[in-house]
Amino acid sequence: MTTLGAPATAEIIPERERLSQTPRRLLHSFAAPRHSRYSASTIMTSYCKELHLKDYDIIGFDLDGTLLRYDLTNMSALIYDVLKRYLVENKGYSATLLELPMDLDFLQKGLFLDGPRGNILKLSSEAQILRATHGTRQLSDQEIVAIYGPERQWAITTSFYKDPLSTWNGAASEQMRSLLDYFDMPSALVFAQAVDVVDKQSGSQPEEYEVWRDLQAGLMHIFSRDHFSNDTSLYFKGMREDTPKYVLCTDSCVLEWLSALRKSGKKLFLLTGSNIDFANLTATQALGKDWREYFDFVVTYAKKPGFFTIQRPFLQVDVRELKELAHTELPQDAGVLKPGEIYSQGNWHQLHAALAKLLNKETAQAKALYFGDNIIQDVYTPVKHRDFDAVAIAEELLMQEKNYPYFAELDSQLWGSYFAVGCQPTLWSNFISNFAQICVPSMKELALLEPAQRIVCTNPYGFSPKLPKELEAVNPTSCWQGGTGSGQ
Repeated sequence: MTTLGAPATAEIIPERERLSQTPRRLLHSFAAPRHSRYSASTIMTSYCKELHLKDYDIIGFDLDGTLLRYDLTNMSALIYDVLKRYLVENKGYSATLLELPMDLDFLQKGLFLDGPRGNILKLSSEAQILRATHGTRQLSDQEIVAIYGPERQWAITTSFYKDPLSTWNGAASEQMRSLLDYFDMPSALVFAQAVDVVDKQSGSQPEEYEVWRDLQAGLMHIFSRDHFSNDTSLYFKGMREDTPKYVLCTDSCVLEWLSALRKSGKKLFLLTGSNIDFANLTATQALGKDWREYFDFVVTYAKKPGFFTIQRPFLQVDVRELKELAHTELPQDAGVLKPGEIYSQGNWHQLHAALAKLLNKETAQAKALYFGDNIIQDVYTPVKHRDFDAVAIAEELLMQEKNYPYFAELDSQLWGSYFAVGCQPTLWSNFISNFAQICVPSMKELALLEPAQRIVCTNPYGFSPKLPKELEAVNPTSCWQGGTGSGQ
């Protein structure tokens, strides 16, 4: 998930500091072949994708949304309320914003904010705008075309589709925000309702909205790691006061599975964007007080996606005080990383070498797999920019179960399915099919299997245990009837 305990701002990834990319070949996709994708450990036929954990020496895990899950009802409400209060108390928005109800049907992961226009967008597999709102008001097809042109594309989101990291910093990040995970999800509703308040107060739409900049400041405030322990962030305060209200206990079968992987000779690491204090709070609640013992290395405040593309130094962590130690940058050498320790920041190149050293293998021979829920930070980036494979976690797949408790938060009639709208797959279905080995609803899905068991999908796009019902009638090639221009 998004970095927590850190400013929620775009990370600058200088092109000169990016490491070389590994060429890959496109296989099954819901869209035109703009990306390349290949993995020797995925057996592709016209019928299925397969994943076999025996092919990997190293297995890594994201924490939030992967090894631990959140109570989406309580978590969404907390973030929603805290962000609204920030806008009213710190940015001067009308107190009427606080009186507006939380419309759960407006929530969905994977939306895009068009900051200057005050619009929220949902994109197809080829970056056409499928649905959109201005504030909370849904835009008609005619309005979408009038704003974004007959191709129904915005140049910035089209750039994101072609290369998400190209929009991660700079001018694009000041205009557009991609809501990649459940921490981001309430932001769309707060943004939309704030736009409504601005429109009502002014009597007309301004030439350019400031709401996104104000909301971005709010996200930076509530998620800043400097605000974890001093009650400055009402989000962290709420989390500390009643952690079980927000963090679910991870199923014991997942913990047993992690132990079995290590006993089988795999080297495991935990890589999270959360700062050490927040990571310890949530991991202790979900995994137990001895959570560190499941991993050979733990890396906190990892600053993904840059962790995979930049050779940023590791810093030491004071595990008693639960803080990163300033001015403790470690040399860029595999030997300085010690198993069983917690580190902060860092880079994949050095961690990979350290893990390979434990295996007595050359780095290039130590194959790695990573599990994560953030499709860009945890799946696209390590696969596209590193010699890595990844498994995507999409909790939306759990909605196929009758007793899933968070239908209200994830089953949006306004936006349609996370995976497809009508006959058109979404951008996220496309990224998953292009870059993930497989996509599963939770870690429990894998933990119920033996570590040596091969996982075979029943569809060529990697969704397991089955294809989402919304994609069953979708043709792999786009059925979109619009054009393919570059947008406005």
